[in-house]
Amino acid sequence: MENLSIEPFKNVIAFLKSEARPLETALYEFEFEDGSREQVLKELTVYQNEDGGFGNGLEPDFRCQASSALATTIGLQHLIRVGADESNPMVQRAIQYALSTFDNAKMGWEIVPKEVESAPRAIWWNYGGDWPWGNPSAEMTGLLHHYNGLVPADFLKKLTTHAVTYINQLETYDHHELQCLVRLMKELPVEEAEKVSDKVREIARNSVTTDSEKWHDYCLLPLQVVASTKSFLYEDFKDIIPSNLQHLLDSQAEDGSWKPTWAWGQFDKEWETAKQEWSGVLTLENLRLLHAYHIGAL
Repeated sequence: MENLSIEPFKNVIAFLKSEARPLETALYEFEFEDGSREQVLKELTVYQNEDGGFGNGLEPDFRCQASSALATTIGLQHLIRVGADESNPMVQRAIQYALSTFDNAKMGWEIVPKEVESAPRAIWWNYGGDWPWGNPSAEMTGLLHHYNGLVPADFLKKLTTHAVTYINQLETYDHHELQCLVRLMKELPVEEAEKVSDKVREIARNSVTTDSEKWHDYCLLPLQVVASTKSFLYEDFKDIIPSNLQHLLDSQAEDGSWKPTWAWGQFDKEWETAKQEWSGVLTLENLRLLHAYHIGAL
């Protein structure tokens, strides 16, 4: 396994500090330079709406201001990363948004609102698409477990029972949904996680692309579900992880960043902005992965 040499590492830092969004810059500094939690919260506030949900392009592929369940899961993951607890007003408002937008008929959340079509977006982001339940409802379920002191116990129990049943009955697999299931597993109580772990492992074995020849295309990479050796999926993919790490190193751009492997297919001007934002998001994500596997200068 190659190491991330000093010069590319400097380029990563320079990119995150000068070319990424202020949010990713603040997250980088918090995680790797003993930066300020308050600065992350300040930058994250830009994306939280009055209703408590997150929007405003937090997920760069759709630019509407309106809150969405998907953007709110991202916002909550950032809040967890900086250790925001149930006393934090941003957390309280986001959880209240999740509870107030729950669809009883669907036993989950609509992934994006009608307003998604009012602003520039990727060609696949339209209202009412055929999205699998788990994306983002499985992930949101996990987030409610993380902040369970703000969630009615009976509601969370009913939702968790639905999630367990749904997962174990899955016959068709979606790799975006799998990523949500992996995030759910991280937050579930042990006894509940054990009820679905075999099924999630089966889904992962059928969804992760292990053919290295395809890794330059848009696909689900092993590292996208096996973020460290502590992952419950690590044993299933440990033989391919070194090659995937090497691919990660090889795919770094000269400016130190990693670029998205997809494009919108419309709104070309706005896509260039989103592409730059995604580069910051992906670069930070990949830096975390390299750090987790003890590769590089960190």
